[in-house]
Amino acid sequence: MFNSKGKAAKKEIEELFNEIQINLENNYKDLAIGARKKAEEKLRTLENTNELKEKDYKKLKAKLDDYTKRMEGYHH
Repeated sequence: MFNSKGKAAKKEIEELFNEIQINLENNYKDLAIGARKKAEEKLRTLENTNELKEKDYKKLKAKLDDYTKRMEGYHH
């Protein structure tokens, strides 16, 4: 399959975003913080290894930034 590596990477990040969303909806702040941190690390890794196209990276980074902004008042 062509570019299956990129698709798998995007799917993995989307699963982490889904985990963040579910935890936010259920008001599990600590779990949401942990999931956001995992998503941030994974996105950074994918960027450094060039597993994502620039366009996809920017889209996913914007989504992560949105979650970060929504969680601004959350603290451990």
